[in-house]
Amino acid sequence: MQGKILLGGALVAVLLTAGCGGAPRNDAGQVTAPATTDAFQVKVGDCTGDLSSGTVSDVGLIPCDQPHYYEAYASLQMTDTTYPGESATQDQAGTFCSDEFKKWMGISIDDSKYGDGVRFFYPTSSSWEMKDREILCFVGSDSGGVKGSLKGSKK
Repeated sequence: MQGKILLGGALVAVLLTAGCGGAPRNDAGQVTAPATTDAFQVKVGDCTGDLSSGTVSDVGLIPCDQPHYYEAYASLQMTDTTYPGESATQDQAGTFCSDEFKKWMGISIDDSKYGDGVRFFYPTSSSWEMKDREILCFVGSDSGGVKGSLKGSKK
């Protein structure tokens, strides 16, 4: 079974692929209608519903011009030849997402009202065996209500 881990603050969730189809997208690749998809279909610039703790089987994608919870803002393909372990993978994801935050938001993570709203997906040992190497960073709010892209928002 493939999986992704979502981590941020005290929030931990295992995301398992559910075989859901992709979201409807326009020619620019933006989600055009709410849809449910698996964690491996989420792309930088996608906005999501709640990324709650616990085990979930899918991710709700929402057009960014509609109220949402999170937005994917950076992606990295890990280059390790073998799975580095959960702790090392978490550390790499945390560092990468923190470093990329200012590039997306236009403000440092420490100065942002969304600084506590950073979450990330990272490979598990089992998804690594299926060639999953992606770290995917999210910014937003646990209470939702984000409207529009946060890219360059300096919030």
